[in-house]
Amino acid sequence: MARTALIKTTTASQRDCSSFSTVTGIAITADIPTGCDMRFGVKVDDGTYKKYDTSTSAWKDLTTQDMTAATLLTEGNTKAELEALTSTALAPMAGNTVNFAVAISMGDTATASPSITSIKISGATGSTVTQETVESDAITLSESDGAVEILSIDVSKTEVSGGTVSLLASIQDAGGTWGAYADYTKFVTSPAATAKAVKFKAVLNAPTPGTSIAKINSVSIKHRTDNVAVFSEGTGVCITKTYDFVNTIGRAHLMVKHPIVQDTEISAFVSLREPPSYVTGEVLGTGDGAQHTVKLAHTDNLASHGFALYFDGTVQNAADYSYSPTDGQVTYTAPKGETVTTDYIHGWSAETFVPMTHDTQYPDKNDNSLVDDQYDYVATKDADPKGSVGTVKVSLKQNTGTEKNVALGTATGEQQSFKLAHHAKPETIVVTPATAVWKYKDNTDVLLVTGSKGDSLAVSYDWAARTNYLESLACIFNE
Repeated sequence: MARTALIKTTTASQRDCSSFSTVTGIAITADIPTGCDMRFGVKVDDGTYKKYDTSTSAWKDLTTQDMTAATLLTEGNTKAELEALTSTALAPMAGNTVNFAVAISMGDTATASPSITSIKISGATGSTVTQETVESDAITLSESDGAVEILSIDVSKTEVSGGTVSLLASIQDAGGTWGAYADYTKFVTSPAATAKAVKFKAVLNAPTPGTSIAKINSVSIKHRTDNVAVFSEGTGVCITKTYDFVNTIGRAHLMVKHPIVQDTEISAFVSLREPPSYVTGEVLGTGDGAQHTVKLAHTDNLASHGFALYFDGTVQNAADYSYSPTDGQVTYTAPKGETVTTDYIHGWSAETFVPMTHDTQYPDKNDNSLVDDQYDYVATKDADPKGSVGTVKVSLKQNTGTEKNVALGTATGEQQSFKLAHHAKPETIVVTPATAVWKYKDNTDVLLVTGSKGDSLAVSYDWAARTNYLESLACIFNE
């Protein structure tokens, strides 16, 4: 027993011929294997379903309007009959909307099922069209849940004799929501715009028929393959806790463990100084309800930190008094009869870091991805810093630079792989000639290029070292 199905277009899928003054043809994309059948009924606007009677060269109503697959298979037109119709036969469709009913049958002897993909109606308008809008499908940028950065959008277009091309873009955010169309340049920003997907719409305007040309040739978009922000440039600094070793220190030996990262520099510094003096409970006077200004007993190199004022042992808010580490003056108003005391630091000096000398570098014994750099400091002159209070600073610098027109080689016509000398910023990469297609592997600094055979390939880019870090450090201080 044959299996059948009936398909009808809806308001969403009906064919709109309202702008056509002439309908020139019908094209149906369908697969009808041996042992299968497919028939069609046609309805213009809200009229009745009809078939084209090839014997009378006229449209006539289907006998059964409340059709089933079986009735349409008996009464309807074949695919070949509809595709053979000329503009004269198709004239009733011009200026109207057209609906189709499709009946499909798969016989018992059929080895494959029939299918229909599309029904296309071609026609011509009665007026000259000077503007057209074309839209792309959505282009997926990220298969993961997150959005990725858009690095660049390159557009090739032809504009002749007043013809213009306006390219708009719409992006899908990380939550899956599509934004409004806007000029594509609004999505090439710093910091970079992010998107999960993008789609384009080109508005082509050719005001002078036969003379103006407005054509979109190509649109290419470069984007990251993940949502990681790659570059954070600059110098990182690690400063150890300050220690008071009691004895005067004049030597230091520092060991720094870190990975080897290309184009980074590590330098070390030491600060040695004498300890400050801490005063606790110095009596300034007795309160009488009036304002007083007094001077501390010790005013040499007062620290701006570590100062506290007390009325009968209760610490006071800093907003209720003034303290000047420049001259040791303290101004306060204490209640009558309350004892005024203070804690402070004098003989204090700021840390002054001096460079340590790089001694040598050893591979780490336990991890071949790490190295141990060693640095030394020895105070050999009277003016060299010495003291019981010491601390160490390690600086990690990321170098940056620019490469211009670096020769890669000669194109073979196939994809070629080139290892760049530095860690490139993808958004700055320019490969010549411009016709070459390229892709940058950010994690390996490999540039994949496909160019026309015989072309000389070159690349320009800005670069910045990857971030380095300290695995550990240890310092030995000696007298």
